[in-house]
Amino acid sequence: MRFTPSTELECRIRALQACLVREGIDAALIVDNADLYYFAGTTQQSHLLVPAEGEPLLLVRRDEARARRESGLPSIEGLASLRTLPGALSRIGISATAVVGLELDVLPVNNFHRYQGLLPEARLVDCSGVMREVRSVKSDYEIATMREAAVVADLVAREAAVVLREGMTELDLSARLEAVQRAAGHQGLVRFRSFGHELLSVHVFAGPEAALPSAMDTPLGGRGLTPAVPQGAGRRPIGRGEPVVLDVVGTVDGYLVDQTRVFSVGTLDPDYHAAYSACLEIQGMIASLARPGMACEELYTRAVDTAEQAGFSDWFMGLADSRVHFIGHGVGLEADELPVIGRGSRSRLVAGNVVAVEPKMVFPGRGVVGIENTWVVRDGGLQRLTFADEAIIEV
Repeated sequence: MRFTPSTELECRIRALQACLVREGIDAALIVDNADLYYFAGTTQQSHLLVPAEGEPLLLVRRDEARARRESGLPSIEGLASLRTLPGALSRIGISATAVVGLELDVLPVNNFHRYQGLLPEARLVDCSGVMREVRSVKSDYEIATMREAAVVADLVAREAAVVLREGMTELDLSARLEAVQRAAGHQGLVRFRSFGHELLSVHVFAGPEAALPSAMDTPLGGRGLTPAVPQGAGRRPIGRGEPVVLDVVGTVDGYLVDQTRVFSVGTLDPDYHAAYSACLEIQGMIASLARPGMACEELYTRAVDTAEQAGFSDWFMGLADSRVHFIGHGVGLEADELPVIGRGSRSRLVAGNVVAVEPKMVFPGRGVVGIENTWVVRDGGLQRLTFADEAIIEV
């Protein structure tokens, strides 16, 4: 088991503190699992107190012994009761009337009311934006970990080329591929920050099932097995001559990469190949233009224009009302990190951003083709992290 180096945690804390000072926030109170792992190196049930100046304090409700083994932070204490929280803030120099930042994008309202009662004189504000900003710029350590996650994603694609057969169900194929992932060390969970969103680690869609819209804010959903989880593989047998889309999230040590590849049993119709070529063209265009400082909305607009020029605007990123209005998104510890390369985005790319770029074409009642790779933004342009063969694999 590998733990986040203390030097890495220190750099992250210092970056957060600089943002807190800029925003006039005296301290951040962090409880979300992804944020805890990023800033403390553990997801044990904890409250991480980060003052704008000074050393952070990790208060652990359960399990303190594991948190001490996992976290590289120097100051760790047990938390017997939330009633001791005001005293802990005071010990790190935070006054009763301070401005305290909370993760209001994910914090339940009941919990917020509890903190209001515990800190009646404090001004509680949202600091989720600054934490997501800090997390959007990946360190060399994070990028190296994500390169390992790309190996897991490649193993899944290689296995699909071996085991795909006509007549096997989407679920059969998905189960085979999930086993490969887990054997390679995949954590099983895929974290998603948006409220109500959940994500499977392997999505297998074949033929018309891939074109089904879903509640997910993604271009593809799939039928799934039940309305309780309406996404991913269903029980439909895979037919000859239909595109089989494999959307995989590879993970290592919490970090993920996003990758999509297309397979088929037998030869696909020429219009699928033409649409796939357009997806590759869009991906290449984005890779050639994306630089630090580039406006994310402009990249999206260029992608829409390229799809229209290729004659596929009606099928690009979904159909009609189910179309999503983005072409890429940040990835890291969660599948929906910043920045978003989409309509209305005010973000500009920053060196160290890691983004998944995913042009896809949806043919109603027939199937889907598309490509997705994960890239890191460098001063000289984009560098690809995922590396599986991009050709359509026809078995």
